[in-house]
Amino acid sequence: MDNDEVLRVRACRDGLLRWFHGRRQVRARMPLTGQFADDEHAEWAGRRFSLSEIQEAAGYLADRGLILGVTVAQVPGPFRADITTDGIDCVTDWAGDVAGYLRDRHGPGPTTVHHGPVIHGDAQGNQWAWGNHDVTQHQSNKDVAPGFEALAEAVAAIVARLPAYQLGPDDRQDAEDAAAGVLEEITGADPEPRRVRRAVAALRGFLVPIAANAAGTEVQALAQQGIDQLNAAIGM
Repeated sequence: MDNDEVLRVRACRDGLLRWFHGRRQVRARMPLTGQFADDEHAEWAGRRFSLSEIQEAAGYLADRGLILGVTVAQVPGPFRADITTDGIDCVTDWAGDVAGYLRDRHGPGPTTVHHGPVIHGDAQGNQWAWGNHDVTQHQSNKDVAPGFEALAEAVAAIVARLPAYQLGPDDRQDAEDAAAGVLEEITGADPEPRRVRRAVAALRGFLVPIAANAAGTEVQALAQQGIDQLNAAIGM
């Protein structure tokens, strides 16, 4: 990795952490990480950060205990997250300089942290605490319920493409919530098929009019691809 690439990676991490801090300031609970892509500061040297760069940065921040969130196996880094108290310290005391803060914190080398619940499998009955340093929390690494892996991959792909669909702010938030609803349904020990189909139908509902009416053929194709992936994943 050359020096420009290193600087770009650092800029993405710093910008993403400051963005999470900003979301906390307006009391936005567990925002979707990918929303940072729409922020005016989500760029470096005139080139905007890609969703893959943002998710990689989120994974790093989570590994270092600066954010705490929910992940699925198909998306690198937390799918949703909140900034931790360590992350707040980095922003307020180090102006969001992640590398500088980590060098200073606790001497050489990062500390070992838990970065929150990993939504990969049986989530029913669990009690999770995010961003709460007064709660003892144990990480549980699980998998998406058997048979629903393709659906999880389809949902992750749709979330990654949401910026291309040019939805209004409210519609995009609703689409993201619908995607999160599907993931929630398929992480139980024994997902109820009818509930899964309802959640998928809600998400598909945002794609159908785009596939039919979007001005750009590329956007239409992306929406149709998402619909096809969802249909294939649930056997339609």
